Amino acid sequence: MKKNRLFYMVIFALLLCLSPFKSAAAQMTRYSDLAGKAQKMSSQKLMALAARYAKSHKEAEAIVLYSVVSSRFRDDMSDEEKNLCAKARLEAGNIYYDQANYTDALEMFVTGVKISDACKRPVHAARLYNNIGNIYCIFLEYEKGVRYYLMAYNYVKRFPNRDIEHRILVNLTGMSLYLGKLADAKKYYGMAEKTKDPKSQNDIFMSGYTRSLILINEGKLHKAITDLKALARYAKSASISPRYQCFAYQEIYKAYDQLQQNDSTLKYLLLCDATAQHYGIRHSFDAALKTLSDFYEKQGNIAKANAYKAEYLALRDSVYNIRNFDAVKNTLFTYEVNKTTKEIADLKQMEQQRMQTIRTQRTIMISVTVVALLTAMFLFIVWRQKRRLNRSYADLFTINRDFIDSQERMTERLRREHEALQEKDNEIKRLNEELGKTHSADEAISSVAEKQPRSSLSDAQTQQLVEAIQNVMENSLAFCDSNFSLDTLAKQVGSNRRYVSEVINKTYGKSFNNYVNPYRIHLACARFNDTEHYGNYTMNAIAESVGFKSYTSFVNIFRKVTGLTPSLYRKMASETA
Repeated sequence: MKKNRLFYMVIFALLLCLSPFKSAAAQMTRYSDLAGKAQKMSSQKLMALAARYAKSHKEAEAIVLYSVVSSRFRDDMSDEEKNLCAKARLEAGNIYYDQANYTDALEMFVTGVKISDACKRPVHAARLYNNIGNIYCIFLEYEKGVRYYLMAYNYVKRFPNRDIEHRILVNLTGMSLYLGKLADAKKYYGMAEKTKDPKSQNDIFMSGYTRSLILINEGKLHKAITDLKALARYAKSASISPRYQCFAYQEIYKAYDQLQQNDSTLKYLLLCDATAQHYGIRHSFDAALKTLSDFYEKQGNIAKANAYKAEYLALRDSVYNIRNFDAVKNTLFTYEVNKTTKEIADLKQMEQQRMQTIRTQRTIMISVTVVALLTAMFLFIVWRQKRRLNRSYADLFTINRDFIDSQERMTERLRREHEALQEKDNEIKRLNEELGKTHSADEAISSVAEKQPRSSLSDAQTQQLVEAIQNVMENSLAFCDSNFSLDTLAKQVGSNRRYVSEVINKTYGKSFNNYVNPYRIHLACARFNDTEHYGNYTMNAIAESVGFKSYTSFVNIFRKVTGLTPSLYRKMASETA
């Protein structure tokens, strides 16, 4: 018997262990076909089908389809596909929220936020953060709720959506009133009024509702009660959620409680609880049960007070799984901390890059400054050298100009002296002819040349030939002929090539060309100075006019004689004219 009893106990234990697996397998079989079919459908079609299931109150099927879509998330997906995954989490969270399964709803919303953060344009982030704020406010953590509403508002400003923006502003209005911040509440209310849809029954109700809350906070209780009763009637007649009726009743009984009108307070307390119970939304208005318990306790009706208290605690325990909620909160907290840590690390890296950029820019600026200073110094040196050079050119020009002027004056004086001597010589010739004892200077030179063809000239003959050469060079422009040569000069002075070359070399220490070229260059300078007569002449024309066949030779010889180029000399001559 003991062995049989032991056998039956083992079998019973195995059955107990297997029963959860059987139920799980049955549950798995229930949606496995749907999940299998969903794998073959596009995400867009799955989202549309899930929305139809949710509308038909097939929430479980809808959540399965939303889970299939969100499970497809990958980092390499397109932004549109990532946003679709975030929306799937958002819609699944909304289903859990409506079922008062706030822990699972929060988990869905948090996962949706993580997916949105991977998007370049997180278009659903505002709704996700708004819904997270709603859950925190349900758990009476109003400050955190407001924080998430503000995060949602920042996103909706980046990616505008009038409907979501209006909801966020309405929520901020209500929470500001709960926190005693009337000024903030009025500000958000004014902003909400600008974004409401005048054709939307929900927006019309919430506009009147938040205005009534402001009136209550301002102490205008009777006016608020009148408006709230009208809103309750409007909510009952309009095709909007029954929650709105309960919202109105809730604020009415709170206002009557402040006025200490117990009968009216109890009436609307019971009306709020009955309406919530009728529509299956008692979990959203469990505060009415707590208030009813407190109300009957004050009245001394302990039995009813305990009954409502028990109902409140049971509902609270079934709806508010604080442990799981804290776990999800910790997940969100950890995610936000990690996100913030990453942002700090990114900011630090950006700061390091910025500092590196500043250092690089500073180095570049220093280098540019040094180069600029060196360039400025170089330009200053060049400018100073150029200034000195210009001054030297000016001095050379002045020297050459003064030399030419003095040469012209000396030539003129010699010409006059030569004319005077010529007159005296003519007078002597006349007298000698009369006496028959004289020969002309030319005959004497010619005679000497004929008698002594191979010997040097005497000093007197040399002096006489020098004067004859100077007379030709200084009193005529014979050298301006490009064909002017040693033979031409010898013929003009009545001598021969050998004596003329000998006299030039002995007297001036120059060759024929080196003797003639300075006369040509000085005449060119004189013509450059004479802008009235030679101002329209080209440089080449001036060179040809003084006997140069090659312009290049003219430039080279001009620079050798004067120290200046012809163009520079002409420019300075025109500036000083």
